[in-house]
Amino acid sequence: MTTRARAAQGKIQAANAALAQALLRRQGWQEIQLQRLWWNTASCVRTRDVAQMTRQLAALLKAGVPLLQSLHMLSRSLPSAALTEVVQAVQNDVAAGQSLHAALAQHPSHFSGLYISMVQAGESAGILDTLMERLASTLEKNEALRSRVRSALTYPLAVMVIASAVLVMILVFVVPVFQDVFKSFGAELPLATQWVVALSKGLSASGPAAMLLTALGIGLWKKPSPGQSAAQRWISRSLLKAPLLGALIQSAVVARWTQTLSALLAAGVPLTEALGPVAQACDHPVFARTTEQLQRQVAQGSSLSEAMAQSSRFPPMIVQLCNTGEETGSMDKLLARAGNLMETELDDRINALTSLLEPLIIVVLGGLIGGILVAMYLPIFRLGQVF
Repeated sequence: MTTRARAAQGKIQAANAALAQALLRRQGWQEIQLQRLWWNTASCVRTRDVAQMTRQLAALLKAGVPLLQSLHMLSRSLPSAALTEVVQAVQNDVAAGQSLHAALAQHPSHFSGLYISMVQAGESAGILDTLMERLASTLEKNEALRSRVRSALTYPLAVMVIASAVLVMILVFVVPVFQDVFKSFGAELPLATQWVVALSKGLSASGPAAMLLTALGIGLWKKPSPGQSAAQRWISRSLLKAPLLGALIQSAVVARWTQTLSALLAAGVPLTEALGPVAQACDHPVFARTTEQLQRQVAQGSSLSEAMAQSSRFPPMIVQLCNTGEETGSMDKLLARAGNLMETELDDRINALTSLLEPLIIVVLGGLIGGILVAMYLPIFRLGQVF
């Protein structure tokens, strides 16, 4: 009896070539040829699409459709091609005998620790449909929080980018024209005009190099490294100390943190195991590291509320609600209530920040552009006074 060898090609994520070969041999592949992809051109999977897929899978399971058939139906109806490919890979792994959470764990870039933990809890308790529905709600709430913060920052950032582009165009293209006119005067330029001319020369000389360094920095930023993690923590820590933006970021992260932990505890996941996925789901380097410290302290016997109070990263109201939940045994419900309160506070902070930033940006940028124009016309005004 002879067996026919099968050939296939695909992509695998690994730290190095040796680890990639080991993973493929574990899956049963013998002759392996690897080629490094320096740039991944595959379409990314949005969190919104994953939440929608989870909601559809929960509805199918609630209707009594078997898991394999549900995954097959999803792979034929999803709008995202990248997510369809992932669901098909999960379907093949489940058909080969793996559990759903183990199949999802092979795609860590698409399914977080929160996702895998809740699916594992649902499979263990036999209530996968219920927990998938709860997971979909949690993902939708987290995405809604991110959308609120993005919508609050999109307009100020857009105005600043456009105004900065206008300033650069004035300095690079308009100021040199005035500079040629000023040379014919034969008189010393005002101090403000000299500053603007010097800034224009410096920007014209170092502009291409600055753009190249910026592009290189963005490319290096996307590659995971210990230095990058340290830089991200430093930037995130600095933003938390910002006067207005820091409170906004803290409210959004704490709201996402409490809602995620509440969903995991309600699913029956133990506290020490739930804090690991929460660290990933909070999507903030500083709070992720703080949550990992909380996990170690809770594993050593400390209460969660005491560890949160020592970290000084959580508002006193959240710490008090957590303490009450520990005493009454209803931490999941009180954390959910705390998440709703933080959402309300986040909305208030967004409205206050938006109403304050709009006139502030207009005044600052108007002053900069107006100052440059006045500095350019000041020698002409003085020349008119002489004649």
